[in-house]
Amino acid sequence: MQAVDDTGLFSNIIEQQQAPALQRILLAISGAALVALIVFLAALGMTPASGVPAAGAVVVMLTSLASVALLRRGRFRLAVLIASVGLTGAVFFVTVIYGYPAATPFLLATLLPIILTGLLIETRALIAIAAVSGLLPAFILFLHPAIDPFIDDSVQTPGDLTIVAVALFVLVLLVVVTIIASFGPVLRQSLIKALAREQELDLLRASLETTVNERTADLQKALHAVEQREAQLQQTLIELRASQEAIRELSAPVLPVLPGVLVTPLIGAIDEARAEVFVSNVLHAIERERARYVIFDITGVPLVDTQVARTILQAADAARLLGAQVAVVGIRPEVAQTIVGLGVVLKYMRTFANLQQAIGTLHATQKST
Repeated sequence: MQAVDDTGLFSNIIEQQQAPALQRILLAISGAALVALIVFLAALGMTPASGVPAAGAVVVMLTSLASVALLRRGRFRLAVLIASVGLTGAVFFVTVIYGYPAATPFLLATLLPIILTGLLIETRALIAIAAVSGLLPAFILFLHPAIDPFIDDSVQTPGDLTIVAVALFVLVLLVVVTIIASFGPVLRQSLIKALAREQELDLLRASLETTVNERTADLQKALHAVEQREAQLQQTLIELRASQEAIRELSAPVLPVLPGVLVTPLIGAIDEARAEVFVSNVLHAIERERARYVIFDITGVPLVDTQVARTILQAADAARLLGAQVAVVGIRPEVAQTIVGLGVVLKYMRTFANLQQAIGTLHATQKST
């Protein structure tokens, strides 16, 4: 008979695994109580004296069956407690009524709730059941003399309870064996599973450590490679900046063509950075060559805009401050229209159609002087 299946009635997996064993134990207790009832009636006869242990056997049987019903509803802890309280209460009732020495055999049954709560419930419940069971002998000593005057003589136990004592011992022994036989395999299986899981965890831990070490080594290699690439990138950036500076210098060359005459060809688009390089190169060349004339050749400039015009004017003003005169060559018709449209006035600057004409004029001027 199956207590429950995998329907999720129990609060945890351990109770679910123990439920079938607990049901067998409860049924064994109920069956033992039924056998005890028959023994009591057979040994003591249908007398008021046999009614006391018979009533205790009925209480144990009913509480055990009620615990089975609770267990089927997933109430694992409550089923154990009800069965334990039923056993303890029945023993208490019988022993207090009978007193010593007749009550002694019935005390064996107090071992069953202690074993049940010890195996299935936490320590607090075990301590409580054990304390109550341990106090039963004291209750018998103090309560039986107090209630003895109120007990009818017909209820008093007969003198010889040997058969009852032997039967109780055998029944308790059978139930204890059932408990051990039911929970022994469960505990062993749980222990085996726990050991197997521990071994799996050890293997998994070792594998994880190996994986972590490998990944750490890979990450270190990757980090080293990234650092090398970053260093290479930094070096490349440095070289690129140097190349850009060199390109800027070359993009605005200043060439001496005659003594005291410099030519500065402008080619391509002129941005702010290139304009600064252009002006700087012109001024340094004038100072270095002690030039008196500077020729700006804008033949290679595809478009003259405000930026280009401002650059030429700034360079011309700075050159005049250093004592050099500025000439502009290479102004094409469309460039001339653009300069006029922008309202740029190339004052203090001479213009020539081409570089040859400018050099020839300046050369002639130098000879005449």
